Amino acid sequence: MKRTTYFVRSCGGKWKVKKEGAEKEYCVCETKEEGVRAARKLAADSSPAQIIIEKEDGTFQQEWTHKDCSVLFENKGRISNK
Repeated sequence: MKRTTYFVRSCGGKWKVKKEGAEKEYCVCETKEEGVRAARKLAADSSPAQIIIEKEDGTFQQEWTHKDCSVLFENKGRISNK
Protein backbone atom coordinates (compact mmCIF):
# COMPACT_ATOMS: atom_id res chain seq x y z
CA MET A 1 0.00 0.00 0.00
CA LYS A 2 1.34 3.44 -0.96
CA ARG A 3 2.09 5.87 1.84
CA THR A 4 0.30 9.23 1.83
CA THR A 5 2.48 12.23 2.72
CA TYR A 6 1.20 15.43 4.33
CA PHE A 7 3.29 18.57 4.64
CA VAL A 8 2.92 21.21 7.36
CA ARG A 9 4.77 24.28 6.05
CA SER A 10 5.54 27.61 7.62
CA CYS A 11 4.58 30.43 5.27
CA GLY A 12 4.38 34.09 6.23
CA GLY A 13 3.66 33.42 9.89
CA LYS A 14 0.93 30.85 9.16
CA TRP A 15 1.09 27.07 8.78
CA LYS A 16 -0.23 25.39 5.63
CA VAL A 17 -1.28 21.74 5.53
CA LYS A 18 -1.07 20.10 2.13
CA LYS A 19 -1.25 16.56 0.81
CA GLU A 20 1.63 15.63 -1.49
CA GLY A 21 0.59 16.15 -5.11
CA ALA A 22 -2.46 18.28 -4.28
CA GLU A 23 -2.89 21.59 -6.09
CA LYS A 24 -4.27 23.46 -3.07
CA GLU A 25 -3.56 23.24 0.62
CA TYR A 26 -6.05 21.44 2.84
CA CYS A 27 -6.08 24.29 5.35
CA VAL A 28 -4.11 27.29 6.63
CA CYS A 29 -3.62 27.43 10.40
CA GLU A 30 -2.56 30.17 12.79
CA THR A 31 -0.13 27.95 14.72
CA LYS A 32 2.11 24.97 14.03
CA GLU A 33 0.23 22.95 16.64
CA GLU A 34 -3.07 23.51 14.79
CA GLY A 35 -1.42 22.51 11.52
CA VAL A 36 0.05 19.33 12.97
CA ARG A 37 -3.30 18.45 14.55
CA ALA A 38 -5.03 18.83 11.17
CA ALA A 39 -2.35 16.72 9.45
CA ARG A 40 -2.70 14.00 12.10
CA LYS A 41 -6.45 13.81 11.50
CA LEU A 42 -5.84 13.44 7.76
CA ALA A 43 -3.12 10.84 8.33
CA ALA A 44 -5.37 8.78 10.59
CA ASP A 45 -7.78 8.37 7.68
CA SER A 46 -5.11 7.35 5.17
CA SER A 47 -2.75 4.92 6.90
CA PRO A 48 0.06 4.31 6.10
CA ALA A 49 0.98 7.97 6.21
CA GLN A 50 3.81 10.39 6.75
CA ILE A 51 3.75 13.92 8.16
CA ILE A 52 6.63 16.27 7.39
CA ILE A 53 6.98 19.64 9.12
CA GLU A 54 8.97 22.13 7.06
CA LYS A 55 10.54 25.43 8.03
CA GLU A 56 10.26 28.47 5.73
CA ASP A 57 13.72 27.69 4.31
CA GLY A 58 12.46 24.28 3.12
CA THR A 59 14.44 22.18 5.60
CA PHE A 60 12.64 19.44 7.50
CA GLN A 61 12.02 20.25 11.13
CA GLN A 62 10.32 17.01 12.12
CA GLU A 63 8.89 13.92 10.47
CA TRP A 64 6.60 11.08 11.45
CA THR A 65 6.22 7.96 9.34
CA HIS A 66 4.29 4.92 10.39
CA LYS A 67 2.01 2.25 9.05
CA ASP A 68 -0.17 2.46 12.16
CA CYS A 69 -1.11 6.13 12.46
CA SER A 70 -2.10 5.72 16.11
CA VAL A 71 1.63 6.19 16.82
CA LEU A 72 1.36 9.72 15.40
CA PHE A 73 -1.05 10.53 18.21
CA GLU A 74 0.97 8.93 21.01
CA ASN A 75 3.82 11.42 20.54
CA LYS A 76 1.62 14.51 20.33
CA GLY A 77 3.36 16.19 23.25
CA ARG A 78 6.75 16.08 21.51
CA ILE A 79 6.23 18.81 18.92
CA SER A 80 9.18 21.17 18.77
CA ASN A 81 8.68 24.92 18.40
CA LYS A 82 12.14 25.49 16.90
